[in-house]
Amino acid sequence: MAEDVGLQGDVTVGGEVRPRTLHLKLLRRQWQIIALQIIATVALVGMYLEVVSTYVVGSIDHTMLFDTIEVLIGDQLPIGDWLTGEGRSGLSRFFVPLVLGLTIGGGMALLAFQTPTVQQRVKLGFIITMIVVLVGQLVLSWLTGMLFNFELRLPNSEELGTLEWPLLMILSMTILFMYLLPVIMGARGIWGLSRRSIAWAIGFTLLFLGIHAILAFPLINGQLGSYGNSVNVIGAQFSDPTIGIFGLMLVTEEQFALIMIAILIMVFQESSYGVIRYLEYAYRLPESCKRDPEYVRQMDNILNTHLKHTFGFLGLTGIATMVALGFHSVLLDIVEGSTGSQWAGQISESIELSLTYGLVISAAMFLSIMALLRFFVPWERMWGLIYARTAKDQVEQKGKEVVDIELGVASN
Repeated sequence: MAEDVGLQGDVTVGGEVRPRTLHLKLLRRQWQIIALQIIATVALVGMYLEVVSTYVVGSIDHTMLFDTIEVLIGDQLPIGDWLTGEGRSGLSRFFVPLVLGLTIGGGMALLAFQTPTVQQRVKLGFIITMIVVLVGQLVLSWLTGMLFNFELRLPNSEELGTLEWPLLMILSMTILFMYLLPVIMGARGIWGLSRRSIAWAIGFTLLFLGIHAILAFPLINGQLGSYGNSVNVIGAQFSDPTIGIFGLMLVTEEQFALIMIAILIMVFQESSYGVIRYLEYAYRLPESCKRDPEYVRQMDNILNTHLKHTFGFLGLTGIATMVALGFHSVLLDIVEGSTGSQWAGQISESIELSLTYGLVISAAMFLSIMALLRFFVPWERMWGLIYARTAKDQVEQKGKEVVDIELGVASN
C-alpha cells in the first residue's frame, strides 16, 4: 500500500523540508540530473567549437559571408560587428554568437515549460513584433503621406526604401542563426527535454560534415574553381603522428580533432537523452513506487553509474580509437624490436601506411585482434569482479557511516 511505504530522506526546496520522492519537481532539481545537463551543454559547446575550428574558421565562416554581402550591396549590414564577430580572428569570431545561441535555446526551453496560453501569447507577440519591424515604418509613412496630401496612391521609392533596413537585418539574423542552429536546438533539447531538438542538433552537425566531405573530395573540389579553395580540405596523406599516449605517437592533430568531434557528439547524445529517459521512467512509475525508498535508491545508483560511465567508457573509446588509427605504429615498433630498425624503416616509408585506406586497414586489424582476444580473455567476468568489488566497498562504507551515526545518537 502507498501509505505503508516509507520515505527516502529529506530535501530542502525553497526553505521547506520535503521527503525525497521520484516526483518530477524534485527529481529535476537533483544534482545528478543537473550535472548531466551541464555535461551535455559543455559537450555541445565543445563539439560546436571543434567543428568550427576544424572546418569553418577562415574557410566558410559567417564573417566572410557577411563581407561578401556588404561588397554586393555596397553598404554595411545593420547588424553590429560586436555581435557577428567581424574584425576578430580565429574562434573569437564565434564567442558572442555562441552566447547568443545558448541564450535563445535556453529561452525556447523555458517557453516550452509554460502553459499553452503563455506560449500562444509569446508567439503572437513575436509575430506582431516582426510585422511591425518589417513593414511598420512603411505603412506609417505611406498612410500619413496619403492623409496629409489627400490622395490615394501606391508607396513611392522613398517609402519603399524603409524596407531596406529590416530586410537586411532579418537576412543577417537568418544567416547567423543558420550557423548557430546546432547550438540553439541543442540547448533547447537539453534544458527543454526535447528529443526532436537534440536530434536536430546532431543531424545538422552530421549533415554539415557530410556535405563538407563531399565538397572536399578532390574530383568535386576541383570543379568548384576558386570557391573550392575556401574549403578546408584534410589531405588523403597524413603527416607523422604527434599525439599519443605513454610516449607512443598514434595520431596527427587532424585525426585527433575528428576523434574529439565524435567523442563530444556521443557525450552530448548520451547525457541529454539519458536525462529524458530517466525522467520519463520516473514519471511512468505508480504513485506508490515514487515514494518507495528502494526505487529512490535505485534511481540514485543509476544516475551515479551513468555519470561514471560517461567519463570512463567514452574516455576508453577515445583511447581505443587513437590506438586503432595508429595501430600500424604499434606494429612497426614490434617489428623494430624483433627484427631490427632497417626493415621497420622500409615498411614505415610505405605510402600505403600514410593514406586514408591504410589507416582503415590498421583499424580493422586492431578490431580483429581485439575480437579474437575475447575468446581468450573473459572481459565480462573481469568487469563483473571490478563492479562487485566496488559495490562491496560502497556497502561497507555506508555501513560504517550508519554505525557512526547510531553511536553518536546513543552517546548523546
